[in-house]
Amino acid sequence: MYRCLVLALLMGCAAMRKGPPRVASPADFALATPDPDQLGCSSFDSAALERRIDLRTRSRLRDGNAAELLIDGRASWERREANLATAELIVLKTFIFTDDEAGREVAETLKERVAGGATVIVQYDLKGSIGSVSEALSLYDATNTRSFLRHTRLMAELAEHGVHVVATNVPRHGRALAGWVDAREAAGGDVGGWGRGRLRFLRNFDHFDHEKYLVTGHRRDDGSVELRAIMGGLNIASEYAYGGTDRVDAGTGRGGWRDTDIELRGPVTLDVLRRALDAAEQNVDEPLPGFDRSDWEQPQQRAGDARVRFVWNQPALGNRRTVERLYRQLLFAVPEGESARLESAYFTPGKRIRRPLRGLLRRGRRVVVVTNSRESSDMGIVVTASRGVFDLLLKTSPTAALFEWQPQPGLATMHSKVASFGRCGPVIVGSANLDGQSTEHNSESVVVVYDDELRVAFDAMFEADLLASRRITAAQLSHTSWWVRWWRRGIYRLGWAFLDAGPG
Repeated sequence: MYRCLVLALLMGCAAMRKGPPRVASPADFALATPDPDQLGCSSFDSAALERRIDLRTRSRLRDGNAAELLIDGRASWERREANLATAELIVLKTFIFTDDEAGREVAETLKERVAGGATVIVQYDLKGSIGSVSEALSLYDATNTRSFLRHTRLMAELAEHGVHVVATNVPRHGRALAGWVDAREAAGGDVGGWGRGRLRFLRNFDHFDHEKYLVTGHRRDDGSVELRAIMGGLNIASEYAYGGTDRVDAGTGRGGWRDTDIELRGPVTLDVLRRALDAAEQNVDEPLPGFDRSDWEQPQQRAGDARVRFVWNQPALGNRRTVERLYRQLLFAVPEGESARLESAYFTPGKRIRRPLRGLLRRGRRVVVVTNSRESSDMGIVVTASRGVFDLLLKTSPTAALFEWQPQPGLATMHSKVASFGRCGPVIVGSANLDGQSTEHNSESVVVVYDDELRVAFDAMFEADLLASRRITAAQLSHTSWWVRWWRRGIYRLGWAFLDAGPG
């Protein structure tokens, strides 16, 4: 509650003074092309770096994968439909599952697959999928022994048709409501008294199960299993499905957003499937009825040359800051004269990311950031805080290339969460924003991919996004009054004072 009150106070701030829009040009982000023999590729092809990432993220790099970028809902939805059409196992994990045109279309497909004999498991964040206070009140159920909220109407409908529906991040009764019930209690650990539990509940009030992936299982003629995993930023709602198209949801009036997914095949997909099934069982406290995991958790054949690492973060299970630690290690590895390119819908990084970014600028590296503008964001207060970060980066070096997305038809809001490191380093795609919410409270997942073909596609996508964005320069910010700059930095630092707690 205290965090909600603070944010409500901050949202009363005055609008920032703006200069005339300035759309990016290639000169804004171009770097001199060096001799290929001088590229610092060896800094990422390092056994020592991979060992550090192994330890800090509790993950492993998998060889032999295929990876393909799916840019916007237009590409991702087409691939999802193709994978669902022949799948015998479907595991869909999402933060938002909206009862709108796109949500209904997905729900009908899942019902058809169940009728065709497929096993379908849907996980959705209950709090994230409730659209309003009135809807939450309509779902209240005092007789429910697990949670005081029922499934949403659409999820209840799927359950009636045979889908295994798991509501994650549910507000629970009694001691669980106070924040006591977690993995440590299940293991017999000490969870403290009522006061401690109540404070813990307040601190985790805004936790969300923010991971998003679709894993499909397909049986080959020889009986082996092929898994395919799509993950990234897209939820199940029309604004995600209609990205890159001119479609508008007739009910909600929402058009498409700019977003990025990735499709994976090969050994790393088994890591994604295991994480999805573990998360489902964690939320129901038992194995899923009538489902044998061993039928599908089979080692995967080589599918390509991409090396891929799957990293997930869930503070409630003690797996904290793993995505942040991944970013830190890769930022430290960016060679001299090269760039870190970051695209995040909500860009308010904490000190463990902010300091490496400023360090790169001081050491002659380039930092390129794309985030939302006030015109494109669904959370204006975050844009104010992002400008506070921009102030700090530009104060460190005027070479920082900082951009704000400009809304376009079919791409109204930028929701993508991606990054690249150096000219020939890896790419990150996932659900995690570079903000305190993703770092401190949410469950999140990303993949880091080493693949030459994917890197070419990523660079083309990123440069197209820069051309659709407006650059924010030190000269522009210098025309802003000192008190507005002070206000922006204050919002940013005050927000992190509430979020950034505990050792890193």
